[in-house]
Amino acid sequence: MDKRYNPIDVEEKWVDIWSKKVFLNRNGNDSFSLVIPPPNVTGTLHMGHSFQYAIMDFYTRYNHMSGKKVHWQVGADHAGIATQLVVENNLSKKGTNKKEIGREDFLDEVWKWKDFSEDKIQRQIKRLGSSVDWSKYRFTLDDGFSKAVNKAFIELYRQNKIYRGYRLVNWDPSLKTAVSDLEVVRQEKKGLIWHIKYPINDSDEFVTVATTRPETMFGDMAIAVNPKDSRYKSLIGKYALLPFKNRKIPIIGDNYVDMDFGTGCLKITPGHDFNDYEIGKKYALHEKNEIVHTSDDLNDFKPINIFNDEAWTNENVPEPFNNLDRFKARKLVLEKLSELKLLVKEEECDLSIPRGERSNIVIEPKLSNQWYVKTSGMAKKANEEVRKGNIKFHPENWIKTYFNWMDNIEDWCISRQIWWGHRIPAWYDQSGNIYVGENEEDVRNRYKLEDADLIQDEDVLDTWFSSSLWPFGSLGWPEESKDYKEFFPTSLLVTGFDIIFFWVARMMMMSLEFTGKIPFKDIYVTGLVRDENGQKMSKSKGNIIDPVDLIYGITIDDLIKKRTTNLMQEGLAEKIERKTRKQFPNGIDSYGTDALRMTFFSLATHSKDISFEFGRLKGYRNFCTKIWNAARFIDGYPNERDAFVNENNNDKWIYDEFSKTKTQINRNISDYRLDFAVNEIYEFFWSKFCDVYIEECKKSGKTANLRPLLKEIIYVLHPFAPFITEEISSLLFNDRIIL
Repeated sequence: MDKRYNPIDVEEKWVDIWSKKVFLNRNGNDSFSLVIPPPNVTGTLHMGHSFQYAIMDFYTRYNHMSGKKVHWQVGADHAGIATQLVVENNLSKKGTNKKEIGREDFLDEVWKWKDFSEDKIQRQIKRLGSSVDWSKYRFTLDDGFSKAVNKAFIELYRQNKIYRGYRLVNWDPSLKTAVSDLEVVRQEKKGLIWHIKYPINDSDEFVTVATTRPETMFGDMAIAVNPKDSRYKSLIGKYALLPFKNRKIPIIGDNYVDMDFGTGCLKITPGHDFNDYEIGKKYALHEKNEIVHTSDDLNDFKPINIFNDEAWTNENVPEPFNNLDRFKARKLVLEKLSELKLLVKEEECDLSIPRGERSNIVIEPKLSNQWYVKTSGMAKKANEEVRKGNIKFHPENWIKTYFNWMDNIEDWCISRQIWWGHRIPAWYDQSGNIYVGENEEDVRNRYKLEDADLIQDEDVLDTWFSSSLWPFGSLGWPEESKDYKEFFPTSLLVTGFDIIFFWVARMMMMSLEFTGKIPFKDIYVTGLVRDENGQKMSKSKGNIIDPVDLIYGITIDDLIKKRTTNLMQEGLAEKIERKTRKQFPNGIDSYGTDALRMTFFSLATHSKDISFEFGRLKGYRNFCTKIWNAARFIDGYPNERDAFVNENNNDKWIYDEFSKTKTQINRNISDYRLDFAVNEIYEFFWSKFCDVYIEECKKSGKTANLRPLLKEIIYVLHPFAPFITEEISSLLFNDRIIL
């Protein structure tokens, strides 16, 4: 053994070996399987990925060493909106855009980026020592997976569980597409609320509403008051006149209205507010309705849309307010209201502004034609499996969060107005009739449309739709593949709490729908890795750390370059450089993968937020050195025996301690408390085996048990620190731990 432990040399050697060979046991009676949450092909892996992959690799190796047949499915996600935005930004730097080059050439550009990003991600996964089977690699847009996605859509449509409807969605005016709630972030800030007078029809009276979005008044369809509010009871049933248009809108009474907010009068704009949309449905509001009524027929409900796809005012808005950006329209509306003496006042208030996670543009609730999945029946089946205990959450408190979402589930918008993704397998004739099939030829044959002019839907499916099929689609479904039969349902899912609804719950629903089986038995919900100050890691904050930089180390200049390249916001680079130089004046040291892994395990508490601590990383680097030095010391003694033998009290004590440590570690592993488990092996090896037992052996000269005991310890240590343990095992014992 080398005198000094060099983790880089050792780890690169084993990365090369492990990445070229399928080494996991395929002959056990029991099986253990899991799927990797497929990383987006938008760039590189971050600390959150590495944290979760370390946990997955731990359980993969641990179960393999327990004699089970093991499979960890690897792959990547096409990540529709996120990846398309990256490529659009790249084209913008070249002075062109997707419209100029057209759909076909644009998709060629995205595939090139996918190959570039995928190569980087695969190298990172390999460098982390992940024990995946690279011969089974899948991509959510590969031919086999695309076939699975098409089949799922077509089957749901033919079962009347997918439909197309004109509904309110989160609309990103920059990306010009609907986005999911997960892709909307809330910005808390101080803003303004305006009090505006609406004339009462056939009266000299006014009713005053309070609104933070006066530009949406052209889409108002009612004014709501609380029927218990004595100030406004007499107005219920009357009509107000919409300023600038003099369109009559009813005044309705509904308990939804908060009497203490604003003026107690709420303008109802169903086409541009989700809460207003529900009230609009409840009363079947219609621009031409003179009488307010309740109705179960959504055809009676006709919201008014006042914005185009860019969030500019459209033809439903009168001059001079039409054809204006929404914020310019707001300014003009306030000016004209003031001239008409209808603007009572403005005052400060706390606002929660929805912004697109990718674009940072204010999201506009907007009406558009979208595809939806009916989810209530699917959710009920998934909930039954959780209540029966067939699917368990770890820690258990996440069950409450799961049910909060699932018990209030609404139909799922699955269409996106972008080009990168699974194009929706639907075609339209000149009359707008919809035909769904595997391809155009299938549609023509199935519906006998030989001579009809058909146009395929331009939209693609939401990435969450395709990734909801991942646990079984990645294993070969809809074919009865060997992997599908052997490893589905999977044993464990490791994922973050932020996507319990968006991914975890949907995998449960789709798996039960298409396979009749649960997708996984245990769900290990991890926290979010933050920096040492508790801040979320993001490029704009300048606190992103590439896990590979922690393995190899990086100079301060290179770190600054990585953190400031391709920043969209002007003036941010200088701020990030100052912060980075203050945090890492000499750059980042080299720590090696094993030290990084054990640091992650030590932080794998059941907390929602996990602060990454460099002090722990240094401590585990020292621990790896301690392991190496102890092994090197023991290597200096002859191999006198193969098994441990109790010869004195010291031997009995250390073996009892080792047995108790193993028992406790196994219990911690079963409880998904790797933080406790890594602490157990750390304390035993350093404080008991090295500081006490080795020292006593030196004094007594009885060293024959050192080598056999070290071998047993190395096997326990392996899932925690695979590189150093595999190296020691091969050097000292001429033995491979993982074959």
